[in-house]
Amino acid sequence: MINQPQDLNSCNITVDPIRSHWKEIFIRFAGITMISLVPPWFELDYHFGNGNFFSAFVISFIRTALIWNGSMLIIQYSVNRFSMFKETLKLIVFQVLSLFFLVLVVEFGEFFLVRYFLNVNLTSAEKLGLIGVSLLITFMISSLYASTSFFIQWKENLLRAQALEKATLEAKYDTLRNQVNPHFLFNSLNTLIVLVNDNPVATRYVESMSEIMRYMLQSRDKEAVLLRDELNIAREYIFIQQNRFGEKLTVDFDVPEQFYHYAIPPLALQMLLENALKHNVCSAEHPLEVRIYISENQYIVVENGVRPKIDKEPSTGVGLENIRNRYIHLTGKDISVKQGNGKFVVMLPLFEKAL
Repeated sequence: MINQPQDLNSCNITVDPIRSHWKEIFIRFAGITMISLVPPWFELDYHFGNGNFFSAFVISFIRTALIWNGSMLIIQYSVNRFSMFKETLKLIVFQVLSLFFLVLVVEFGEFFLVRYFLNVNLTSAEKLGLIGVSLLITFMISSLYASTSFFIQWKENLLRAQALEKATLEAKYDTLRNQVNPHFLFNSLNTLIVLVNDNPVATRYVESMSEIMRYMLQSRDKEAVLLRDELNIAREYIFIQQNRFGEKLTVDFDVPEQFYHYAIPPLALQMLLENALKHNVCSAEHPLEVRIYISENQYIVVENGVRPKIDKEPSTGVGLENIRNRYIHLTGKDISVKQGNGKFVVMLPLFEKAL
């Protein structure tokens, strides 16, 4: 069971690769000031010549501050945009190109300030020297932030893996504890089908139950299944529920076959459907409407109307977190959970996996 949270912030796992606090800000300011005061490796008259030390320091401080803070922001953005462990090459290429572009922009700005405020014309060699020094400073700073981000992500991934392993073991334990001998179960269901053979609706109902139980047993040790198979089981689940609720429940499946080859964690759709039924009113006056569709060609979306029950059923509240952790473990991507305008929307990223 999944609890549809009223406070959606409780569902979000925020990964902040570089934690900025007062101590880090102080160290950054001190570092910028020290680097700005150190004479360059290449003797340039505009820094300390012509009796214009303060102006030269201001220009040097602006350059260093832009490079330092720009490098920090680039590293922060890139480690949030790309998975450090699954998209390493993309991450490195993006960082190198972005940092190089940053240095060029900042240095051309510095050349302009030196020319028009200090009245100093730099030679090509001096300009190249400044660019080289700035690149060295930039990659030293960025390597510090990148290594910090790597350690934080590695630690968080380790904690997630441990939590997922614990959740998996608990789920397997619950399955074993509640499991009836499968052969006995399916033989009993087959016998029941024979007994109700003259009732097509009852026969179809039992067949749906059998398919769902078989699917649960077959997929319990799998990390992912085909979207096609997941949709089939979701339809079987809805058939069973509609026998209970009738026209009080409507579910619209709008998923083109071209997306059937994508993968999804097993029983994710059923859990979200069960969640919608568990926490919302489903009555003749207020029918529950659910939509399952594709968004942006990369998400399978489960959307339901929100009309909370007055008497809420007990819930563990770990369902969404479980799905989220499985996605992060499998793909490095997060799910999206939104609530507003009377709708509760969960977007699950589609991914490809050899099955």
